[in-house]
Amino acid sequence: MQTFNKAVAEQILRNEVDTRTLLSEYPEYKDEVLLEINAISSRGRSNLIQHSLRKYTSSATIAKNKIVKSGFNQTTINTFLPHIIKARFAIYLIEQLQFAVSSETSAGPVRFNLWDGFILQRLLFREKLVRKPVSLILFRVFWKLIINPKILMPLVNKQGIYCFYSKPLIKQLSALIGDRECLEIAAGDGTLTGFLNDNGTPCTATDDYSWAHYISYPAHVVRADAKTALNRYAPKVVICSWPVPGNPYEKHVFHSGSVEMYIVIGTRDPAITGDFDSYYNAKDFDMELNEELSRLILPPSEDNAVYIFTRK
Repeated sequence: MQTFNKAVAEQILRNEVDTRTLLSEYPEYKDEVLLEINAISSRGRSNLIQHSLRKYTSSATIAKNKIVKSGFNQTTINTFLPHIIKARFAIYLIEQLQFAVSSETSAGPVRFNLWDGFILQRLLFREKLVRKPVSLILFRVFWKLIINPKILMPLVNKQGIYCFYSKPLIKQLSALIGDRECLEIAAGDGTLTGFLNDNGTPCTATDDYSWAHYISYPAHVVRADAKTALNRYAPKVVICSWPVPGNPYEKHVFHSGSVEMYIVIGTRDPAITGDFDSYYNAKDFDMELNEELSRLILPPSEDNAVYIFTRK
């Protein structure tokens, strides 16, 4: 049970602490509220607002009375103050939802409303547009609450982001790679390599920096085109995420004698990702479309694909 300072409790009861400050100081209660609102949302959006307001207003009123009548007893504060904090969170979130819905318009630039932006930032990013491995369980819960899910990818595509990686996907990719030398080509901002490294799978990210007008390349992404990188590192495993359609670099993977496995994260559509001519002409490799891994790419889509090429 969390312990609260009595003076802080008095300030919260007098509404002297703004909700944004509460959100930053007690994030664990924010996550609880989102889960609770999601449970209520299964009854429909009008019920979401009605039931949520009733639930949290009643809970906060009871909690406040308990604390005041106890003379701000420490145990009572610790037990009931979280109900008041969660009520503040819930009412704030519902206000943002109502504002977002009422302010939607077809005019002007496309952008996230406050509700969607709030959830997606917490769910997909560490900070700003820095991605994080996504909890598949939380994604399935909160994705249903997004008002405009279709605008997510068009907006982040402009920043060189073409998919999000779930935690189970990273774990299974690490298992596939094992302890073999791994190289990522056309790595962009090196997000995938970073996730693999954090998961205990050493991988080297490389890119020719040709997309510098879209992507900010971090220091850990080695500047090298695919052919140069393959010759320099002689990897046993190569990975590439969202290769450019009809690109000139994937063919070098299949001509590299060191490569035992090539993993491609992309789509089933040759117009969107991948050099499918090279895929079909890779006579020394068996090609597999791994449906299980494909389902671990986010957002979910029937077009998502993970291809695994294994040397015969």
